[in-house]
Amino acid sequence: MSQPLAKHKPRQHNVDPSQHQTTRTSTPWFLADNNPPGYKPEFHEVNATFEPLINGERAFGAIYDAILAAKYSVDIVCWGFQPSMYFKRGAGAPPIQYYLQQPQLPPLTADNIDKIADDMAGKLPFTRRKLHPKDKIMPIGELLEMKSLEGVKVRILTWNDPISQIPEVMNPGYNVKRGDNENFLQECYDIGWHQDIRANKNIQFRTRHFDDIDKNAYILPNLVRNGASTMHAAATSKFPSHHQKTVLIDYEHPESALGFVMGHNMLDAYWDRDDHHYVQQEPHLGRNGATARHDISSRLTGPVLVHINHNFVAGWDKATGENLTGKRAHLELKHFTPRPSLGSRAMAQIARTQSQTRPKGKVKDELTVQDIKHLYLNAVNHACQYIYIENQYFRWVNFAEATKQAVKNQLAFGRDPGQHGPVYLMVVTNDNAEGMGLGVKNTYKMLDALGKRSQMPTLARSSINEQVKQAEREVQIGENQNAKRTSQPLSDLPERRKKLAALKQEQAEANQGKFVEGEIPGLKTHVCSLVSMTGYQPGQPWQYVYIHAKLMMIDDTFMTLGSANINLRSMVCDSEINVCHCQPEITRAARQHLWNMHTVGQGNTADATKPKQLAAVYQQWDKIMNKNADRRKVKQPPIAPLVKFSNDTSSTKDLD
Repeated sequence: MSQPLAKHKPRQHNVDPSQHQTTRTSTPWFLADNNPPGYKPEFHEVNATFEPLINGERAFGAIYDAILAAKYSVDIVCWGFQPSMYFKRGAGAPPIQYYLQQPQLPPLTADNIDKIADDMAGKLPFTRRKLHPKDKIMPIGELLEMKSLEGVKVRILTWNDPISQIPEVMNPGYNVKRGDNENFLQECYDIGWHQDIRANKNIQFRTRHFDDIDKNAYILPNLVRNGASTMHAAATSKFPSHHQKTVLIDYEHPESALGFVMGHNMLDAYWDRDDHHYVQQEPHLGRNGATARHDISSRLTGPVLVHINHNFVAGWDKATGENLTGKRAHLELKHFTPRPSLGSRAMAQIARTQSQTRPKGKVKDELTVQDIKHLYLNAVNHACQYIYIENQYFRWVNFAEATKQAVKNQLAFGRDPGQHGPVYLMVVTNDNAEGMGLGVKNTYKMLDALGKRSQMPTLARSSINEQVKQAEREVQIGENQNAKRTSQPLSDLPERRKKLAALKQEQAEANQGKFVEGEIPGLKTHVCSLVSMTGYQPGQPWQYVYIHAKLMMIDDTFMTLGSANINLRSMVCDSEINVCHCQPEITRAARQHLWNMHTVGQGNTADATKPKQLAAVYQQWDKIMNKNADRRKVKQPPIAPLVKFSNDTSSTKDLD
């Protein structure tokens, strides 16, 4: 089998460190094509080092080490912040009660803690001990306070909304409600931390939100223009989220500066290891969320930090009224040099969704910065072999249509799937109720658009039933019109009857669990989920791994990750930040790591740009998922974490 046509080959930006430039003045390929008139991306590619940080042990551990080494400043943008969260965990971490005084209570044990917590709920008898032991692993609040006492300026900018915190508390200790994954002792610590930092001049904790102008003048029309239903747009625009997650360390001193663009939230449940263990642990020891969580962040150095800082100071100044932008204006791209010890060299670019900022160029019907949307829609035009996605949500139908159109264009210009192979779309996302949340309807639309409606069979049957009813109405209308005619009958009535008969046949097969899937020429798709494998015991129910990652990779070359989900609100509503690059050695290594994890080495390849190797991987994934489906029925251990996306809900919730 030969390679695809040369015209379909994406341009690969292989970096020569000896000739590495600070900025690329031309627009990169993944933002260059099919843009609306007047569109200009906010930021260009710039010099950087980049390292993906897969799962919380790696990501939070790297951030902990960076904060521990900070000498001047720590700038955090987050969706939520929990002071009692352990960024590092294990046998060397003392439990949270080590950082609390408990004068009114007997020693706490596993047997009495629940009763004591119930008895003392609301009374909060504990106060924080001011220890800051450098020889021990600390909760993040303790570490930040220690650094502030050393003179490091700590700024935390988080989203806070009283109503939106009902499903998941984003700032435990600051908000009255206890965090979803927070025990009584952590609650005591978090409330005490927020009380203590009020007198600390070196720690500033600030919250931000959207005002009515943001919601009504920008977000609502953005949603409508991008295809949201009236109900979807009205509801989503009432509760937009500041969803960005970044960390900057020592930005004012470029020689030691580094930064992070994250998918992870700074909350307890988002810490996990690669093994996604079945068994929940104590919060200082290991993953302690209700289920395992899979997520990805990244560490960066070099001129790209200027663009990450741009996002931080803009948000900080708007929330606080300060002029941090002006204080840092003297720091430019030329002042920052990549630090190869902290990652691989790459040309990287920051992309945002920002509903409080107008785009630089006048774009028709585009009121705010929507660079991530354009990044996704343009990047798929350059896929020759595969598009690989890990995302919390998979329900932005525009993306499915853009992918199909890109493949259709390749076929029109000479791509032959028999000779060159198809394009593979491989997706890992949530199929559980928690993961899909209120976006069930658009999740189904996404699968249906990709010919995978059988993976949500109840909604597929409901859709077919509606089509049958509509076809019956059309036949009835035609028959009624013909009955009133004295001349030639309607010419399309036989076609209407033929369509109805075909739909009834499809309905009958669907009722027996058989679905006719829409074959998309030139495109093969897997939509998958993950389950916990390590620690599972036969006879137990299988436990899903909650996918929180926001990753897309194309052809072992392009990679983007960050905070943006594949749903409409992430593209045009919430504030989001992603980073992207086209460095093959980084992308290939990350892809191999992930595919090894998900398939236990059974469904991987050294080079996913080779059609034969990729075809074998696609077939192997299918075998793994089929075997797992059989083993799940009898509660036997999975052969790998990878499972077929499957949800039989009848819900048609149409929110995001």
